[in-house]
Amino acid sequence: MIVHDAAFRDLALIELNCVSKTYVLGSTEVHALREVSLKIEQGEFIAVWGPSGSGKSSLLNVIGLIDTPSSGEVLLAQHRINELSDDALAELRNEKIGFIFQSFNLIPVLSALENVMLPLQLRGVSERQARDKARARLVEVGLEPRMHARPDEMSGGQRQRVAMARALVGDPELVLADEPTANLDTETSYHMVELMRKLNEDDRVTFVFATHDNRLLDHVKRKIHLVDGRIGAEGEA
Repeated sequence: MIVHDAAFRDLALIELNCVSKTYVLGSTEVHALREVSLKIEQGEFIAVWGPSGSGKSSLLNVIGLIDTPSSGEVLLAQHRINELSDDALAELRNEKIGFIFQSFNLIPVLSALENVMLPLQLRGVSERQARDKARARLVEVGLEPRMHARPDEMSGGQRQRVAMARALVGDPELVLADEPTANLDTETSYHMVELMRKLNEDDRVTFVFATHDNRLLDHVKRKIHLVDGRIGAEGEA
């Protein structure tokens, strides 16, 4: 059963209790997360930071219901995720969570506009409504002149902005972003951070970033330091 909107808003958004994640690569076990316990409230603006290989991306994938933990439990508004069906999890991801992936994950044969429209079309939104909303998000991120270009016709920074527009187009309550400013110049990075801060402050959209970019770390409200798959230190920004 999918969490009702009221519950999603009023309770802790995400809880991780002693979560570990181990990947098996051939004969090698990689311990990406080790007994991580974490609570995220609605409306937070959080950065998870640490060196490459510290488990930042794995943590975002578990929070975003993309990966299941090897042990421990994940709760969304106090509902245990392991009690939801695959279809319910997919619906929940599409309706409540926006993702900005480090590798963009754009569909090469689609234009920027069509890539941003796609999450809405998967929900059954009409083509006209999806197009209007996608166009507005692309204008917000400064890509109106390039909305009909395909990903291979765009720079890395432009593709990153398409990914951001796609993450925001469905008005998610939670946005998970893996190095969202890594491919952006300083001016564009500032604009993107300000856009996310405004959504956070005005609409209480919760943002969780995996980053080591000081341009973003300097603006978050809470920092979580991840070291070798464990939470090493946490504090106010």
